[in-house]
Amino acid sequence: MRILVVDDSALYRKLLSDVASSLPDVETVVASNGEIALKRIDSEKFDLVLLDVFMDPMSGPQTLVKIKASHPYLPVVMVSGATGRDAELTLSCLSDGAMDFISKPSGSSFESGMESLKAEVRRVTSLARIKSLSSSVAHPTPPVSSLANPVTVPAKRRQLPQFLELILIGVSTGGPNALSALIPILSQKLPVPILLVQHMPPFFTKSLADQLNKTSSLSVVEAQGGEIPGPGDVLIAPGGFHMEIFRTSNGKLQVRLASTPPVNSCRPAVDVLFNSAAKCELTGVISVILTGMGSDGADGVAALKAGCPTWCIAQDAATSIVYGMPQAIAQRNLADEILPLQEIGPRLNKIFRL
Repeated sequence: MRILVVDDSALYRKLLSDVASSLPDVETVVASNGEIALKRIDSEKFDLVLLDVFMDPMSGPQTLVKIKASHPYLPVVMVSGATGRDAELTLSCLSDGAMDFISKPSGSSFESGMESLKAEVRRVTSLARIKSLSSSVAHPTPPVSSLANPVTVPAKRRQLPQFLELILIGVSTGGPNALSALIPILSQKLPVPILLVQHMPPFFTKSLADQLNKTSSLSVVEAQGGEIPGPGDVLIAPGGFHMEIFRTSNGKLQVRLASTPPVNSCRPAVDVLFNSAAKCELTGVISVILTGMGSDGADGVAALKAGCPTWCIAQDAATSIVYGMPQAIAQRNLADEILPLQEIGPRLNKIFRL
């Protein structure tokens, strides 16, 4: 596997190159700016590009647009600093075709920062390998499930709960674009709140909430903890914290945040939110599992179905950037409906007769 590292900082070029080269069967090539990168991409074969967001004279977003114009199926992962401005630009890059992003090391400990970087590079490299295996599928973002034969119809459907209190959403890789297609479709008359876990580091979840809030008639915010969400409120778990829901002494549903250890290598984790909701004696809940690697959310949906009336909607393979999390739901017969992304919003509106 050949990876092109593009960064105008000699330090980060070396860090990223060394980390990627330490992975099995990986060869790295470096470029110090966007123009050099474009020339190398035109003349050589690469399986993945790690592209810095802030560069001169051609920025990362500008370079991305040019790469996608001439090599639309080449996976590009943005490398971003952990600031609000970086996060906003990085999320825009996802809309322009970037497969994913990773964060540059931050914090006081160089060792822990490098360990996080290694884990992130390993993750996106695995994702690029999946896409390479699926390259025979004529789809701009071919799902991994094209190689498998997942269960797509649950063995037994339950009745749609009559008294719904909550919508829970879990999503990972490909999530910002999926949410941008889903959340603005939902009616402003939605009578229940939405709690949402998107696998993202700090800063990025705030930018995601702000972007969705601008395009939606619902109120979309990053959770702070302590909220009692009302109808039409959308709360996104902040990066670095698990989000939980619990029933107060007066019967209200309230949000709390926790910095307990990662679950499924994630914090926030979908399973943590869903498991907490399963203990709330809900009269009815809709769980939605969208695109993402891994199986986070499957145990949580199982707990919900064991604890309260639950209707589960999973995104289908064809519209998932990565058919991992929804596939785990389908294979365990936890899905009551498996729908293309573009049909999930209208279906939710229809459930509430909106």
